[in-house]
Amino acid sequence: MKPCTRYAASLLFATGLACGGDEGPGDPPYEKLSDWGFFEGDLVDQRPAADVIGYTVAAPLWADFAGKGRYMRLPPGGKIGYVDQDPWSFPDETIFIKTFFFDTDRSDDANTARIVETRLLVLEDTGWESYIYVWDDAQREATRVKGGADVDIEYVDSSGQAQTQLYLVPDQNTCGDCHARDDVAFVLGPITHQLNVDAPADAAMQGNQIDLFSELGLFEGAVAPAATLPAFAQPAGGGDLDARARAYLHGNCSHCHRPGGGGGPSGLSFLAWEQTPAKYGVCKVPAAAGGGAGGRRVDIAPGDPEGSIVLFRMQSVDPEIKMPELPSLLSDDFGVELIREWITALPDPPCE
Repeated sequence: MKPCTRYAASLLFATGLACGGDEGPGDPPYEKLSDWGFFEGDLVDQRPAADVIGYTVAAPLWADFAGKGRYMRLPPGGKIGYVDQDPWSFPDETIFIKTFFFDTDRSDDANTARIVETRLLVLEDTGWESYIYVWDDAQREATRVKGGADVDIEYVDSSGQAQTQLYLVPDQNTCGDCHARDDVAFVLGPITHQLNVDAPADAAMQGNQIDLFSELGLFEGAVAPAATLPAFAQPAGGGDLDARARAYLHGNCSHCHRPGGGGGPSGLSFLAWEQTPAKYGVCKVPAAAGGGAGGRRVDIAPGDPEGSIVLFRMQSVDPEIKMPELPSLLSDDFGVELIREWITALPDPPCE
């Protein structure tokens, strides 16, 4: 029998999985999603195992109409290192699980979801490693892929017409395009601002997620009550327009447009806590937008959304122009309208 690694041994302790030999799935990363033991019962039902915690974020990343299930598993005894601003730190062998699903009948409110892929981020000795699993048509199992996949999503649109949408499952190696800063990978969603919201309606425990994490003893030390901590406005909520727009831009753009990110050399930062308007695009002349500028002069022109490069690129589906570059093929109509409204309302004088 092949010896268990320290990592596999911790999974054995947490989930009861066998390690090595002909009877078990071998050492991780497993070829089948079910072998990780994240979910109980039928895999498609996504019922978290006892050591798996579901969570949500305030400002999610647009992914071509995909809904997402988000889960986390800490190793036995592992604790989260909390900070008010990102990033939180996590113990080795932490695993983040994100499942992508689509509503196949958008003409009614029935639950007609089809799961397409599940992505894992696993904190190993080498840092965060990504593993991607594509689901079968029967919705019984997901199998690991390295080179990505093209998936046709058949669905009924809001008017009752049959449609087909192409969805791209990413190449395993492209995950670093969004998750890396200065060539070091990070998780993106689990930060104070994003998790300082109530748990999903179907979660086993209800209430503010940070308060719940504290009650569960998941943090290394004491954390202040969530009501006193920073939080993102929910972009689709009814709160302050500026707060909602800045949260949206953070969730959809700051993984790249921030110091150390892929878009860092542009000088454009969409971190929600960036306080200098020019740094988040107001009257900022782009460093090198080329054709992506669409003839516009500045990234954000206050009061002039149609004269703003940011909005132009958000609306585009041209691979050479569109933003964000990954992972979507389609423009987010909601996000476009939110940012258009925000730019229109910006109080600054016209750019000179």
